[in-house]
Amino acid sequence: MRQISIKPRSNRVLYNVTIGINPTKIEEWMGFMREEHLPKIFASNCFESYRMCRIVDEQADSTTIAVQYIAHSMEDLNKYRAEHALELQREHMSKFGSDAVAYRSVLSILEEGDWEEV
Repeated sequence: MRQISIKPRSNRVLYNVTIGINPTKIEEWMGFMREEHLPKIFASNCFESYRMCRIVDEQADSTTIAVQYIAHSMEDLNKYRAEHALELQREHMSKFGSDAVAYRSVLSILEEGDWEEV
């Protein structure tokens, strides 16, 4: 039998960065994220994990990626934003300019769960 397994509520926060990327720059951008940007983000010790998702059903003139970081708490996200975000955003902008335009949003995680065998 399968059922939803709901995880205990936490103070975790999802920090979503949606980036519209020039398709000719996607491989360079992915390399930059893996080799430079993500290691610096995790060096802040404010996040526990991330996922990178391509947004489907988009227009052909750009590739849209949502990068979702899970912060331990709103306090950790605020620390990241106050102490690290501006410098990392500047590096990203300096490297890609208008070829990778980012929009940010913050979501409070109310509940999480898995579909599992019992």
